[in-house]
Amino acid sequence: MYLYHFFGKYESAEKVRKVMKNGLHSKTASMFLGCGGGGGLFPDLINRIQNGNIDEYLDFEQAVKVKFSPYNFKKYVRFPIFTKQIYVFDQEITTDLFTYIENEYMEEIEGRGFIEPGFPSKEELMQRYWESRMHLDDYLDKKPYQDPEILVFESIPTSLLESSLK
Repeated sequence: MYLYHFFGKYESAEKVRKVMKNGLHSKTASMFLGCGGGGGLFPDLINRIQNGNIDEYLDFEQAVKVKFSPYNFKKYVRFPIFTKQIYVFDQEITTDLFTYIENEYMEEIEGRGFIEPGFPSKEELMQRYWESRMHLDDYLDKKPYQDPEILVFESIPTSLLESSLK
């Protein structure tokens, strides 16, 4: 089984070549997929919620987001599963967390936000996000999320990478 990290149409083939030369990690990751997932949106909040209950390598600032398939993307790198340092989270919760970032933008632009009363707080969403985490093996056994957010908490060496570019 392979995992895929893909690049958007506005990212150059040179970006993919750089990954192939230097490995895949947070500094070489695609702007399209990004890094850190939902845990990277509000770092202070996730650090409070983790409260020491983590594997020491679980650093959202260093995480690389990947997918199970390249979909229809022409530019991607793929690699076999080589580590246990891969967690899966519920992407729907990340989407809800991102609503707070969009809301802040709207407040700045239009002077008011759009979050309705009853929408879960950032703290509640981040708690749910954290509780949704599971190792990749457990996810593959159960597949509880229709839209999984897969984060690799380790650099992927060049020796394991294959590129879609010829």
